[in-house]
Parts: sequence; structure tokens; C-alpha cells
Amino acid sequence: MALPSTGNLALLAAVLLAALFPSLPASAAEKDAKQSAAPESRVPEPRLYPDLPLETLRNAVPALEGLRPATGQQHLPSILSDMASAIADLVPRLPNLVSREDVVRTQSKPGPNPPERLIGVTRPGEGPATLSPQEARSDQYQYLILCHRAANGAISLEELRTDLKGRALDAHKAGAPRGSGFAYQWLLFGAANQAEFRFTLLGEQQIEGRNTFVVAFAQIPGSVKFPAVFQAEGKQAPYFYQGILWIDQATSNIVWLRSDIEAPLKSPRLEQLTTELHFRSVGIRDIDQSFWLPSEVHIEIAQGPLVIEEKHRYSDYHLYHASVRILPPQ
Repeated sequence: MALPSTGNLALLAAVLLAALFPSLPASAAEKDAKQSAAPESRVPEPRLYPDLPLETLRNAVPALEGLRPATGQQHLPSILSDMASAIADLVPRLPNLVSREDVVRTQSKPGPNPPERLIGVTRPGEGPATLSPQEARSDQYQYLILCHRAANGAISLEELRTDLKGRALDAHKAGAPRGSGFAYQWLLFGAANQAEFRFTLLGEQQIEGRNTFVVAFAQIPGSVKFPAVFQAEGKQAPYFYQGILWIDQATSNIVWLRSDIEAPLKSPRLEQLTTELHFRSVGIRDIDQSFWLPSEVHIEIAQGPLVIEEKHRYSDYHLYHASVRILPPQ
């Protein structure tokens, strides 16, 4: 499967560090030291995706190669509104679905203390889901998207995995995949949640055969109700997302969603968490409807020399019938 580069947050940090602390001759350094005594005269360098100069952002996210830059932000509100409408239209129609899920996991170095648990995707209104690394291996599962409709009209989505015989997976069992939340990560950008983000229209780009609007985003920490949490070595810390959305101009659906952490964590250690989600229109047999669903997901985690990757591919979506019983794990 062809995946775009996940980028390099270390490179981005190096670019920003060079901008903040350039090599100066002694006289210039002395002058700069005097100016630092008046912090109000210094403008902080931008660090998050919505604020970065486009060339700096292209270095961090090479998939932006070919982007036609926006000339202004006047179209951004309507793009976000149309995306929210597309999400609102899909959710009430979504049936219970099941697909085949192929998962490949690799770990570059065992490391003395690999992460115990990584909460990688926040489910709107319910807190985070979990993700943790495993040893290198490839497996197949059944991936279920279940829609729960309350009497008051509220709809919630649930994601489950079983083995190919329908037995529920034990999340704590060695070898079980922990990447989750892909069924509903696009809900983070629904109308009710957009106030938790800052957005910048970067421009337009053709991606995967579609003309898309490209939008950078970053969570506003003080506005996020359920931040994601990283846990390792008995410690945990919240973190916040930044990233890029590629939004289909014809349908306002999200074609591609890339997320990164806004800043590295020191304790527990986490330098990089990059998630790339690809979506596509899927026709469901037995009903004359199509739905925008996950097709591929690539996750990369870096903790110093320890680098973990988890790749998911989804195929053969079809209706899930509640009469089929999910067996307990064995």
C-alpha cells in the first residue's frame, strides 16, 4: 500500500530551533541579550501547524508537495461548515457494519521500557480509546462499527474487533492490536467539536484522484473536554493534536486525516505520535447506499530509539447482523 511520508517532527523541531537560536557573532549576540531583557518586544515564533510558514510545514509534511497555496481565509468558514454538514448527514444513516481488518505491527527496537498503553484517539463525549505497541507481526481480524441509537435520538458509535471466528479479542492479550477509534475520529471535526480547534486554510491539492481543500488544525488545550493521554512506566500525561485535513471539494468528506502531537512529552517520554487515516466511499451490498469509511491507517510512535509502527487496512465492508453472536475471548 502506498502511504505518504509521515513527516519528521525532529526535523520540524530543528528548523524551529534554528530560527529561534541562530548562530550569531559576539557583537550581535550581546545585542540580542540586551533585547531579551524586554520580552514584550519579542514575538514568539509559531510552532503549530496552523501558524507555520508554508515552506516550513512542507518540510514537516512532505505530502503537501503540489499544494496550491490559498490567497486568503475567506472560504474557510464555509469549508468547515460543509464538512460538519457532511458528518451530520452520515451519522444518522450509518448501519452496523463489519469488515476485514489486516494489521501489521513492527517495533524497531525492543527497548527496556516500551509503552504500557497509549490512548491515541479521543472519542467525542466519552474520553479516549487505547493504542499500545506490540511485537512485529501480521494478523487478520473482523472490524465492527456499531451504531447505538438512544430513545432521545442521540447516536453513539462503538468500535469492536473479533478474530475471524467471531471471538472477542482480549485487549490485554499479547499480540492483540491496540490501535482503535478510527470509526469515529472524523467526529472530532463535527460542528459541536470545531470550537476546540484552530484552523487555517492552506490551499487546494489533488490527492488520491480527488480535488481537495487542505486545512491545518490544532487543538486549543483550554477548550478540549477530553484530551488524549499517553501512559508508560506508571506515568501518564495529556497531549493535544495538530495536523492536516484533506477535504473532498465535491462531497465535503474527509479524504485524508493526518495528526501529530502539538509538543513532545518529557515524562513519560514521547517524541512523536503520527496518525494517518485514509477514507473512501464504500458501497454496502444488500442496501443501495454508500458510506465514507476508513480504508487505511498508519500509526508511528517514537520514544527515543524505540519506534513502533502499526498499519491497518480495511476491506469487504458489509452489514453486521445483530443475530450473529460475539463469542467471549478464549
